[in-house]
Amino acid sequence: MIDKYFSWPREPVAIIAIGDTGEALLLRAILESLGAAVLLHLPGTPVDVLKCLGQGETAPEYVILSGHGDETGFVLGQFVEEIDTSALVKGSLPPANLMNRIKLPGKVVLSTACLTGNEAFAQAFLSGGARAYIAPAEYPDGAAIPLFVHGFFYHLLEKQVSLEEAVKLASNFDGDELAIALFQGTGGKAPARS
Repeated sequence: MIDKYFSWPREPVAIIAIGDTGEALLLRAILESLGAAVLLHLPGTPVDVLKCLGQGETAPEYVILSGHGDETGFVLGQFVEEIDTSALVKGSLPPANLMNRIKLPGKVVLSTACLTGNEAFAQAFLSGGARAYIAPAEYPDGAAIPLFVHGFFYHLLEKQVSLEEAVKLASNFDGDELAIALFQGTGGKAPARS
């Protein structure tokens, strides 16, 4: 993205709105207030979501998956019969159906969806080349997630701290409520969890 090479560079960040767009629009405003150049994806079908997750090298370094999660996976909801929903189970996209479909080499992926901060999701993203995968392991209060995202990118982009430190500092206001998990790729081995 050309904004990265401006005289005053702007870090590109992609937001993929999975299901509900309200949170994605709020996150876009937060990131733009921090000087990021935001690319907002509004996929309308499960196949469109998979296209966003398989965009490869063209994706920005930071990718946010904004949406809801349940025990099955990312909640996408119900669709008319003409839409290909073969990747969904009970209206949700489970980690098993993401395996071998994600291509995000070297990217940092942050999910806001409940219950997506687990080993199965981490493995799906890390095996797709992601450098790191960050997500809530439990059901955080919906109002806490935008605060976490703001703090995370504030510390990462403005203060230039490490990924680990940005997650820690952004979680400080309510670490128990957020229960954010950080998984990092380790050269093909099992993911490291913070």
